[in-house]
Amino acid sequence: MADNPSTRRTTKVAIVDTVAMRHENGAGCSWRGQSFASDAKGIVRVPVLAAAELLAHGFIFVTA
Repeated sequence: MADNPSTRRTTKVAIVDTVAMRHENGAGCSWRGQSFASDAKGIVRVPVLAAAELLAHGFIFVTA
């Protein structure tokens, strides 16, 4: 049986797959065990896949 490469895929987030978000308290965040620190302006760059969950916790989209 041939080795199917689709069964070996892992999800890796590239920088182009991120969005800038901010929380009113300027805090960083974590998502799926990975921490994301905020910069001096309180902005975090997070994977696009994390955005929906972070919106539910008070984060908003920003133009970085």
